[in-house]
Amino acid sequence: MKRKTLVLVPILAVGAALGYALLQPGPDTTAPLPAAAEQSDQIDSAGRDAGDVSAELFEPANAIGIAENVDRLIRRGFIPEEYRELWLDPDYERIAEERFNVIPKVSTEDGEACVPLELDESDICWNEYGYHPYLTYDLETLRQLASSEAAAAEALSIRLPRGNVSERLHFSLQASRLSGKSGPIMRFAYTFVPDRNSPHYRDQMLDRYALALAGEALGYPYRLSRELELQIQREFDLSREEFRDALRGRRVTLREAWGDQS
Repeated sequence: MKRKTLVLVPILAVGAALGYALLQPGPDTTAPLPAAAEQSDQIDSAGRDAGDVSAELFEPANAIGIAENVDRLIRRGFIPEEYRELWLDPDYERIAEERFNVIPKVSTEDGEACVPLELDESDICWNEYGYHPYLTYDLETLRQLASSEAAAAEALSIRLPRGNVSERLHFSLQASRLSGKSGPIMRFAYTFVPDRNSPHYRDQMLDRYALALAGEALGYPYRLSRELELQIQREFDLSREEFRDALRGRRVTLREAWGDQS
């Protein structure tokens, strides 16, 4: 499959309008791939995170054939048709990790113990990232390298404390910009779950949707944005037009909406 390097310029514009608008006021602001199986066509996503909806979509109970399920999800707009063969490949998880991520996760043996980095009180399992050397570099060295090396930028987005939202977003976008890969942005979109108790909860949901849309424009085998759009419309009782208006009307900064706890 051709890598979508030609969308770098428009996606950077999207990043400015949809991603970087999360860092400053302005208009229009990894997760492993799930195993395909049967689930009802009716999605009741109100009150649940998109990851929960995804888990239900691919719930292994009452499994039908993988091809039938993939085709059903293509028809419903959750899987881009161009990735059908990838989903049907028995080795799709490894292939997808390597194709879309700069620092791919690797499969570990059942029962294999976590090998912690033991740096900065990190809870990262080094072996899950194939013992990538950049994950052991000190943060200042990684910051110096991140301006020109995608792997250093993604290592920072993985290594930085969870509460340092704005900086992790910055380096996720940087890793995708340098590599032309969607994985860094999508990892961020999957990792950060909006806080239902925050007065900015709806804005956080719109932020997450915008990031997912930006990442998918670079090429990604699953449309997280489709889940989030349905969830936002149902949870906040928005029509499709009201949803688009809300997205265009985003003004709250990332620091205000998410709360930067660094």
